[in-house]
Amino acid sequence: MDDTQLNRLLTPHDKWAESPEILDAMLERVARNAAEQHARPPRRRRGARIAATLGALLGVGVLATAAAVYVAPNFTPDAVIPISYVTDEGTTVECTFSLAVRSWDGTNVTEAKEWIASHDWTGIGQRGYDLGEKNPDSVGDPDVDPELTQEDLDQLTVSSGIGTAVVEEIPFELINGPGIGTSGSSTCTWVRH
Repeated sequence: MDDTQLNRLLTPHDKWAESPEILDAMLERVARNAAEQHARPPRRRRGARIAATLGALLGVGVLATAAAVYVAPNFTPDAVIPISYVTDEGTTVECTFSLAVRSWDGTNVTEAKEWIASHDWTGIGQRGYDLGEKNPDSVGDPDVDPELTQEDLDQLTVSSGIGTAVVEEIPFELINGPGIGTSGSSTCTWVRH
């Protein structure tokens, strides 16, 4: 699925809550983008465009992460990952990131679920925060929606970094397949400073 097809699929954004297929397509696209980003140097502004588009399309005030968060009413995480990091101004932040691997076409994801549940996630919060800080977005940057505030962009910087770090931590071969995606939710408020 390319960007044009995804945009066409997401156009009727008022139906997002009723259509797991649309959200699964978004998750597939985000997972593929994360895998591609892992294989090549990151493009500086890609995350801002993706998150701004998802946030606008879903009609939520809070920006979605690069690890798009879809929470079904029956969401059961495979792991609740403790997130802890210290900001550049010395603020300590602690929250959780609940993660699940899903298959929407019957693909066996047992190995991925077991890996996620048994993995030692120690330090993932700080690694993710540091990753986000390598490419922060600012108001006025090219490719940044002018309607976004610096606070929105600060949250995007942290959420993108942590979401990317979590997905990149999972062995590529466990989640890189047709019909496989991740979903999650978080208690994080994505404090940057």
